[in-house]
Amino acid sequence: APKKEESKKEEAPKTAVTKATEPELKPTKAAALATEAPKAAASSAPKAAAGAGAGVSKASAGVTTTSAASGGQAAAAAPKAKAVSPTSAAAVMEDGKKPVSAKERMAATGSALSSGAGAKAEPAAPKAKAKAAAAPTAASASRMVAAAAPASARSVQAAPSSVLGIVSGKPVPATEGGVTMSSAYPAATSSAGPARSYAAVAAPLIPASTAKGADGKPLDVPKEGPAAVAVGRAVAEGRSPAILLGGGKPRAPISKKYQVVFVTSEVAPFSKTGGLGEAMDGLPTALAALGHRCMVISPRYDQYKDAWDTGYWGSVPMGGKDESVHFFHTFKQKVDYVFVDHPTFLERVDGLTGSKLYGPEWGKDFADNQARFAYFCKAALKAIQELPLGGAAYGDNCVVVANDWHSSLVPMFIHAERSANPGKWAATKTTFLCHNAVFQGRFEREEGLAEILGV
Repeated sequence: APKKEESKKEEAPKTAVTKATEPELKPTKAAALATEAPKAAASSAPKAAAGAGAGVSKASAGVTTTSAASGGQAAAAAPKAKAVSPTSAAAVMEDGKKPVSAKERMAATGSALSSGAGAKAEPAAPKAKAKAAAAPTAASASRMVAAAAPASARSVQAAPSSVLGIVSGKPVPATEGGVTMSSAYPAATSSAGPARSYAAVAAPLIPASTAKGADGKPLDVPKEGPAAVAVGRAVAEGRSPAILLGGGKPRAPISKKYQVVFVTSEVAPFSKTGGLGEAMDGLPTALAALGHRCMVISPRYDQYKDAWDTGYWGSVPMGGKDESVHFFHTFKQKVDYVFVDHPTFLERVDGLTGSKLYGPEWGKDFADNQARFAYFCKAALKAIQELPLGGAAYGDNCVVVANDWHSSLVPMFIHAERSANPGKWAATKTTFLCHNAVFQGRFEREEGLAEILGV
């Protein structure tokens, strides 16, 4: 009741100040025991010392303070209470406080996602001076970079050798159930992946570099890369001829069009921290230019001037709460860009987000990133199934490409929904595209997370 809340505020000491952005946690049994321990210590102190004024104690709002003289006596007389680590449901991991799990955050605040700002915007870049300063030497430049780099960036943990082996080792044919699937690709070997295998099959059919077309111009057809792979795919499908040389440029007789959906945590020029954002800017545009229908789904970190409100409102379950789902949309270079609008993205940074998409600084996660991007994956499925773009939703007849760990739960959610309802996502194919194997989305194991995710 409001009256009780006002009385509690009057009794609380002035020194007990909490951050406005940090949701209040419900007291746990362990916390109650911790606050009772000082009371027991004060009551067991000698009465003579208390009467003489050497050990005067004050209790206010459940907090007990003792003077320096009585502190030693109370500590000696009272049994030691087990220390309870303070916890926080704030969006930023605070020093000395353990971030709560999604289930604990749900119980404390009613949502598995943190609310409010978690970081300040990056300062504006200084204006360039008219005269450039003298260029530093190589030795001084390296010292300047080392001094300017944050501690987290200077002490980067080395990637495991197994990860480096995956990234830089020889290509290995895909396996399914322990069985090598090299037979699915022509001439696939332990040292050549599918792309090179297709190109090798196409090599005898590709004209020599000296060949000329009907117009007298040389037919410059590469023997490697996407063009050669397209010819190899035509051979695998039994097309004859597998390459068309008339009409100027050589063409492959494959014209099937797809609906391709990219789910990504960043896409340039709207949001970008590195190669992922750049790839999601170029790849969908290139596929759309070939005639495919392409959509990119990403969080709405800022107020993007080119994106407009779709008017769509829905919800997805996260634990015991239905989190709202709202979309903004823009159509550029034949690509649909859809942005998931939710406070967990838009309010996280006080100002322009910049490079602080995943944490308050490089190498650090926001405390709720695991639940935050799980929600994003669930919302992306709503956009695929229900958001009408150009008069029709993409539906389940599409290829869904999950990019890096932020969207890696998309195939799992699709599989879970398909298992519960075989008619749903029946025609959908999923694939995972890894841009950076160093960032793997590793988090501490949380009890009750499956309940929060609904799987």
